[in-house]
Amino acid sequence: MVSPEVLRRYPIFSLLNDNQLRGIAMITEEKSYKQDEEIFQEGKPAYKLYVLIEGEVDLLYSGGGEGAIANAHVGTITPGDVYGISAMLEPYRYKATGKCAKDSKTIEIDANALRALSEVDHTLGYYLMRNLLYAAIERLNYARIELAAARH
Repeated sequence: MVSPEVLRRYPIFSLLNDNQLRGIAMITEEKSYKQDEEIFQEGKPAYKLYVLIEGEVDLLYSGGGEGAIANAHVGTITPGDVYGISAMLEPYRYKATGKCAKDSKTIEIDANALRALSEVDHTLGYYLMRNLLYAAIERLNYARIELAAARH
């Protein structure tokens, strides 16, 4: 379990109250990964939402293709970033592979339990989805820049 005080440090949880943070803390754990280790794979069921504590994670997209599109770099996760957002949206499958660019430490959140908490506490659900949407928009903008650079 990751303490509510630690969770409060991260932007995704910035608008949540003490009770909401305690509820989320109960469904979290801290985990470490080595450089080049995959945290999750594109197309696989998405059971966890992540917040990076330290290190760096690359998001790689293959789209089932080969050649230039195979393992295209579509994002870099840095400390404080939320990732694995697909765990909160149907069909609950990761849209990219998360691979450690460096040794990394992350907060793992049980996405099924987090979705259940969001169904019970709509304010919590609203704040989480709002912050996840901001993260998704940032990720999309980054991917656009990467794709534009790859064309030239």
